[in-house]
Amino acid sequence: MIEQNASASIPQDIADDSDIASEQPDISRRRWLLPLSETGVGRNANTSTDVVEEPIAEIAELSAEQHLANAIRQCSKDGELLAISTLYDAPYSLTEEDIVQLKTALKSDEFIDIAHLSLNGEDYFYSDEFMSDNFAQLQLLNRHADICTAIAGVVRFECETYPRPLKQSMLMSEPFHYTASEIEDALTLMKTHPDFQDIQQVLASNDAPYLFSNTLMSYGKARGLTEWIEVEQHENP
Repeated sequence: MIEQNASASIPQDIADDSDIASEQPDISRRRWLLPLSETGVGRNANTSTDVVEEPIAEIAELSAEQHLANAIRQCSKDGELLAISTLYDAPYSLTEEDIVQLKTALKSDEFIDIAHLSLNGEDYFYSDEFMSDNFAQLQLLNRHADICTAIAGVVRFECETYPRPLKQSMLMSEPFHYTASEIEDALTLMKTHPDFQDIQQVLASNDAPYLFSNTLMSYGKARGLTEWIEVEQHENP
């Protein structure tokens, strides 16, 4: 389980360099990330016979895929997905072949925490040590969908995955941060749109609103779970 900036960049402590002209890739950084012409994916860059400057030699102690995995983990710590398309741009300027090799290398057991999602032909990576699968799905929805599609997506995800209805106020929290008025306006539009007719609202006895998909959960089940989550579990610990 959306349109904001659709790519998380390599962390600033790695990627920030104001002196790099956008049209001129930084060759040393490309070597840092993927020195395919010298060592290739999966080989330690220390095997190169080339003599390089000390800072590059220190960076090159890890393989290209290890550096990429660490960048993905850092993005996950910051609550972001890393879009592989980021690596096509300066300062890295990797080729399609480079990235295919990297993606293949990340499937090894060494990188078991690295997971990925795809949407609209784009691959996004995250570390499940620092970001839950649920949050990653929400981030993806939040990047690529309008508010109505995003709300419907997360409601269906909750009903299908857990299953449970979604507390409406959760849409005001990360990663969405919608306002109450934005949510109400979206729900009003969704009532008349054919793509969202399964999204329904149910109220607990304390009037807290929850949302569910009636194609994935009956009204009775949604009503019962809403009452339990919102009221009964606190009365009967």
